[in-house]
Amino acid sequence: MKTKQNKALTVALRLITKRDRTEAELQDRLQKKGFSEKDITETIQYLKQKGFIDDSKFIERAEKIAEDRFLGAMGLKNYLMRKGIDKNLIQHIPEIDELSIAQKLIQREKHFLKDIQPDKKKAKIAGFLLRRGFSWDTVNKCLKLNDNFFGDIESPQNDILREDRT
Repeated sequence: MKTKQNKALTVALRLITKRDRTEAELQDRLQKKGFSEKDITETIQYLKQKGFIDDSKFIERAEKIAEDRFLGAMGLKNYLMRKGIDKNLIQHIPEIDELSIAQKLIQREKHFLKDIQPDKKKAKIAGFLLRRGFSWDTVNKCLKLNDNFFGDIESPQNDILREDRT
């Protein structure tokens, strides 16, 4: 290996010792450091041969990533796409337990909602979960499971109907 390629390899090894990186992430970082395309390609090829870079590792750890980052299925797919993982690999993500992850997230974030009006809590939680990539089905299940947290939520229409009866 040449000296420039050795430097690229040294930088790449330093980057992957801190945390696992995808091939695209590593290529991006090496380009930002100013290495030539040839050096980057040879370095990445070498690291792939030695088993230091393997995008399929990210797919195998998909459930752990979703739990750690509190992501739903769509949020996880978007996260992996941003990391530069091939769409074909992303299609083979194992099923994740969205409901338990969403429940954990709600438990973690409940303290932010304690001073909010009960009728707005559901909307805030629904929006929050949807932005994290959870499906509507999961969001609805979570809202039903956490009904006691929202208190006795009544719509303004119910109040109007009660006034008419009295």
